[in-house]
Amino acid sequence: MEKVDFGELGLTKNEGKIYEQLVRLGKLGSGDLSRESGVSYSKIYTVLNSLINKGLVNVIPEKSKKFVPTNPESLMKLIEKKQARLEDIKKKVKEMKQFYDVKEKNPILMGIGRNGFYKIIKQMKDTKSYDYSIKWTSEAKPEWIRIAKDLIKKGKDLKTLTRYDEETKKDVDKWLKIKKEIKKFDNEGVAMSIQDDDEILISLIKSNITLLIRDKPFVKIMKKMFLETYKNAEKIN
Repeated sequence: MEKVDFGELGLTKNEGKIYEQLVRLGKLGSGDLSRESGVSYSKIYTVLNSLINKGLVNVIPEKSKKFVPTNPESLMKLIEKKQARLEDIKKKVKEMKQFYDVKEKNPILMGIGRNGFYKIIKQMKDTKSYDYSIKWTSEAKPEWIRIAKDLIKKGKDLKTLTRYDEETKKDVDKWLKIKKEIKKFDNEGVAMSIQDDDEILISLIKSNITLLIRDKPFVKIMKKMFLETYKNAEKIN
């Protein structure tokens, strides 16, 4: 009889061994089952009790207790239960796929508040060619500085327009030590990052809203407007 892997039906390796021997040999005592299946005698009753609870083994109350397999129909019930569980999982996966497809096709993602801002940032793709930004605070987080250094090292084009006043000067000066492509920009509360003609992040500071827009025609227009503004902006000495 060809060996069957009953693990797919929720049986342990030892349960599968014992059940298979019972099907092959018929009525057996615990000692014979241990010998034929290779399952140690110290474990045999634990495994048998589990199989009994699963409806796969019956006890024959003879002078010396014997065990027999139940009708293979019991296995069919296990298979049907597993199929039902798989169908439930399949439905869940379809629901997840629909959610994923909608998310991927939706060109605009929105975040509210500071937490929403950081969540949106994590949704952005890695910079492949350029990152043009408009900054409000020019916050010099160590992680962002590290990323900028790495991008510059890889030859990426990083240009920045920033508010430069007493409030931001300290952080802007930190950035100037890393990259020189930073110019002054009158800003009343907007942060922006344009990347690779693919996406643009817009943070409306006073409204506490952050948008991530993945629409190439819009991104290209914003890129063109940025570069025109950047070309005429004042350098920071």
